[in-house]
Amino acid sequence: MADSKLILVTGGAGFIGGHLCERLVKDGHRVISLDNYFTGSRENHVPARAFCTAECSPGVCKTHRDVDYREGHTKDIERHIPETPDLIYHLGEYSRVRHSLAEPAVTFDLNIDGTLGVLEYWREKRCKLIYAGSSTKFAYRIEDGVAGKDLAPYTWAKSSMSDLVVQYARWFELPYAITYFYNVYGPRERGDQYGTVIEILHQNWLHGLPHRLAGAGNQKRPFTHVMDTVDGIVLAGERGEGDEYGICAAEAYSLLDVARMFGGHLEYSSPTKSTRSVEAVDSTKIRALGWEQKHTLPEYVADIKHNETPMKTNATDFATLRPKKRVLIFSLVYYPNFHGGAEPAIKEITDRIAPEDIEFHMVTCLWNSNLPRTERYGNILVHRIGFGLPDPRFEDYGKKFILKSNKYLFQIFGALKGLSLNARYHYDGIWAMMAHSAGIPAALFKIFSPRTPYVLTLQEGDPKEHVEKVMRPVWPLFKRAFTSATMVQSISNYLSQWAHEMGYAGEIVLVKNGANPNDLKQAFSQVEIDEMKKELGKKESEIYLVNTSRLVHQKGFDTVIEALTHLPDTIKFVAVGDGEDEAKLKDLAKKLGVRDRVIFTGRVDRSVVTLYRKASDIFVAPSRSEGLGNAFISALASRLPLVTSGVGGIADYAVNGETAWLVSPDDPKALAEKIQEVIANPEKAHEISERARAMVERDYDWDKIAVQMQKKVFDKVCV
Repeated sequence: MADSKLILVTGGAGFIGGHLCERLVKDGHRVISLDNYFTGSRENHVPARAFCTAECSPGVCKTHRDVDYREGHTKDIERHIPETPDLIYHLGEYSRVRHSLAEPAVTFDLNIDGTLGVLEYWREKRCKLIYAGSSTKFAYRIEDGVAGKDLAPYTWAKSSMSDLVVQYARWFELPYAITYFYNVYGPRERGDQYGTVIEILHQNWLHGLPHRLAGAGNQKRPFTHVMDTVDGIVLAGERGEGDEYGICAAEAYSLLDVARMFGGHLEYSSPTKSTRSVEAVDSTKIRALGWEQKHTLPEYVADIKHNETPMKTNATDFATLRPKKRVLIFSLVYYPNFHGGAEPAIKEITDRIAPEDIEFHMVTCLWNSNLPRTERYGNILVHRIGFGLPDPRFEDYGKKFILKSNKYLFQIFGALKGLSLNARYHYDGIWAMMAHSAGIPAALFKIFSPRTPYVLTLQEGDPKEHVEKVMRPVWPLFKRAFTSATMVQSISNYLSQWAHEMGYAGEIVLVKNGANPNDLKQAFSQVEIDEMKKELGKKESEIYLVNTSRLVHQKGFDTVIEALTHLPDTIKFVAVGDGEDEAKLKDLAKKLGVRDRVIFTGRVDRSVVTLYRKASDIFVAPSRSEGLGNAFISALASRLPLVTSGVGGIADYAVNGETAWLVSPDDPKALAEKIQEVIANPEKAHEISERARAMVERDYDWDKIAVQMQKKVFDKVCV
């Protein structure tokens, strides 16, 4: 700029605002920053006279000036900034989508009350305003068609304020421009809970931590360097007029792409309510002002990896690993695809066994065509076979023919893939996770490699009569899945008995599943639990029943919904998860007049499902069949009173009046009476819950279970 101006930057101590202030003083402007330091940092302050030449004297130089930093809320802007600026850059708002779901009041205070203060200040001063809108306004989530502006309190507030800026400009004839940023990255990013995804991945790489991706990590983003962003902001300030100045890199990368740029271990979680799948990108208007992209994300990551050295960790170098044993796992499904209780068991066990002792490989189905065919996941080298669709939904698994065919083809081609891998790796043993889904490929493998030891784990939750009926067309092979096993490991006495009934005559080792570590280890603070209660809309006077299992017939969700008709209106039910019966259960709740008392959360990742249990009061599980009931044990770990049917494997830990309250399946009225009994006897409920918690600590801790699996199973079988 030729002329020096007085420029106000709200949020001038933030990530983007700090770089903008630096650019503006370098261009010779007088700059005032207003920041409340909610997410801003004094580390982002521009050093005094950072751009003066050697001959410039402090207090004398009229070209290069310091930034005048002032602390305060933007709703009080008139009090903090009595001067009349030539230009206002309004960046000082709350800027995190997901966190706004937990703290909407803070979001609205900063992004509505604060921005209204800025708009009134703008109206009085009659200068030009550059407003930093949110690019989520142009996005939508393909899973359920939710518009970007409606994803969360943050997106709604930002979209509303963008519209209000336009109206203020029209009502009061004021000059303005609205810019939109797209996933800004660069030096001085935050890496904490309010941080940007690139810096979070950067810090993970530095500290040897896993990269945790929402969904399969295939949602694409156009990541834009902060200096390119600042160039666009300044151009909009100089020559921009009106709305829709999208400052955006030309290329887009998936989160999975970026994680792989840094390198390291990948983990996956279910998409959250704020996860965006698609972003519309239009930078036509800013390019018309002369803006050009100068930086790319791969170059930035490459510079980081060239100039920085990761901290030393205990991470295993699998390229040079020489394990004592190798074990091949057969599992129909595995992360990051949708899964049940058996797959976390594999992960919890293999994560706790040193790769130097046992390195695990796995044959599983692809399901999601966006996933690589071969990928290391913790201490498992995963080999995916079969067919997939791009990011399939849960219901696609049972409806789409190409996906349904996987479970049938896996029975043969899983064995063939295992045999080809065995020719290369010479496994010391194979391990089938559940007889009805992985037992047949293991049995076929065993026919062609009879000397390889074979461990069969029984984790089935469906009634054994149902499983046997389904497997009747391949009965000889299904029975062979039991009889050819070197050892059967079951998670309950109920399943151990089934192995005998199927003709297995060898050793059966009972090694139970564990509770979710987040329930057992107190992973969440009371603040986080209270935030979850707010998100659910829970009132002090209300009692929340909860079940965190799959929404299928065997779990008895319908019985709980019917029981609500026998209970006071202050008692509600939180159904955490998804499943084939979800639509049917919603219809039932509506038919019975209790739809407003049933909260269906949709699929929730195992890493955060504990929060739903801890935000609730009673775990209700009137199952019709259970191999064990992993979620129920996790509820006991969280000291929740458990009301359950006691069928199948539940009987191993649920003793009426000792660790749980038992009720017959399919009896809504009796269930309601048991729930009222728990509520009416809080001291007894506390006593029973503490006793159950002690039992879980003793018998259902994954640390202990992994040791048992290694010593009692793998060390004995894989010799």
